[in-house]
Amino acid sequence: MTAPHDKRFLLPGDPGWGKHEGKDDELRQNGASPGATTSVLTNNRPLRENGSPRRPVDSVQAEESPREQARQERGSATVRAGCIGRGNVGKTALFRALTDGPIGDFLPSGLHVDAGDPREVAQMIRQSEETQKLLHLAGLPPTLVASQMRYYLYEGAEQRAAYYMHEVIGQILTHTLPDSLAQEQILYDEYLLHLVNAEVLWTVVPCPPRNPDAHERRRYANDLRITMAYLREALRLRSMEQPVAVALVLSKIDTLFPSAAEARKALTDQVLYRALGPLVDLIETSARVSEAAIIPVTAFGFGSAIVQENGGQREGTVPETANEPFGAEPVWIVREGTEALSYNLDALFVWTLLKGLRGLAATDNETQDTDARRICEMLEKDLEAAKPWILPIKHGVKTGAGK
Repeated sequence: MTAPHDKRFLLPGDPGWGKHEGKDDELRQNGASPGATTSVLTNNRPLRENGSPRRPVDSVQAEESPREQARQERGSATVRAGCIGRGNVGKTALFRALTDGPIGDFLPSGLHVDAGDPREVAQMIRQSEETQKLLHLAGLPPTLVASQMRYYLYEGAEQRAAYYMHEVIGQILTHTLPDSLAQEQILYDEYLLHLVNAEVLWTVVPCPPRNPDAHERRRYANDLRITMAYLREALRLRSMEQPVAVALVLSKIDTLFPSAAEARKALTDQVLYRALGPLVDLIETSARVSEAAIIPVTAFGFGSAIVQENGGQREGTVPETANEPFGAEPVWIVREGTEALSYNLDALFVWTLLKGLRGLAATDNETQDTDARRICEMLEKDLEAAKPWILPIKHGVKTGAGK
């Protein structure tokens, strides 16, 4: 049973929240995390397995077919987004919800986002229907293989931009240790490589519980600590001249509030700043972050999610072990007779496209740069039309092709 919605919303620093065993000051440090070891990514230069340096390129491009390479050569801009978040914070649900939200839909400006291949569109429709079935039965399984999401922004029949994001294996964040196996270290380095080469980063943290017990306090403190460690490392290793835009994504807000109005009433600007304080501090002091905002979202919408009655594990997971750092968490499914309808996810996606395009370096093609600026103006109006719930925490200078 969930807590009544009229209870007070406690956050770190509030009376009753409790101490984090001396971790608060450490959370606010911008230096290297204690016990850090030398990564395969050194001196801002990724290394090959034999130790020789390699250029920090997007490994996605090497996997693409000649058809997709030709598609990119049409002259449209490419926005790469990375995602930071441990397992069970709602990343997979957000990624799947994109296909029922902004993907395949038309924005008020007339811009359209979809897959580039008709066969991929058919596949996405099938996956969307399968997702709805899973959400009603047992929830989504965790991501075990990081596949690539690839969408295109169209103006009529003309492709204006490409959007890339890799799904995230959340266990990489919490289960990769200094003494982990070599294959796990390779996955860790590949994951960091995607973060380093992104124009936009999503940092996903689940909404902190109301009136938390000792275990829930520790779990939320650890959520902040692990996401901050990975964000800090991604910024430290960043060698691209252009800074990155960062979205602090507060997920699962529907599990605490019955409606968007109640959520916005409780999660004031001050509350959001305090809830994500360590991450906000890091972003505000980093010269490698151009723009940033806090964006609360839910993949299910309000009034649709319920806790799985049998209290079992997520579909596709192994039973909880004693050394699981975040412990058991509720499995949320969609209530019978309702449908998962995301909230504020459209705003997050359009914000990502807009900030990513603005952050791209200018090219030698004046026509292409002019088109990029025009598309950014259209996206900005689309974002305003959505009446988004976005709390800016850092305003950057508009630079590059989309300025």
